[in-house]
Amino acid sequence: MTRNLAMAKLAMSVEGGFAVPNVSLTPEQQQFIEARVASGRFASASEVMRHAVRLMQEAEERRERFVAMLCDVSARADREGTISAEDVDAELKAVIAAAKQRA
Repeated sequence: MTRNLAMAKLAMSVEGGFAVPNVSLTPEQQQFIEARVASGRFASASEVMRHAVRLMQEAEERRERFVAMLCDVSARADREGTISAEDVDAELKAVIAAAKQRA
């Protein structure tokens, strides 16, 4: 099995009504997990994996919120229109010039 396939392999078995993942890891990933357990930060490899999945869940939730925000902004731009970069640049230059004249 190639390294990429070993990293991506995830099989599920059913034990006691629960799906139990069988995860193939690279040697580096296995060493990382073992080091976290050896440091005392985590009690077991399962605890390390649960923590990793929680972090991934949080990241996915942030990503989903960000994508939703982009969709909202895009819809608003479709409704209300947009301003070109050139117009923004000209307006900023005018504001800066006016501020310099007052100073």
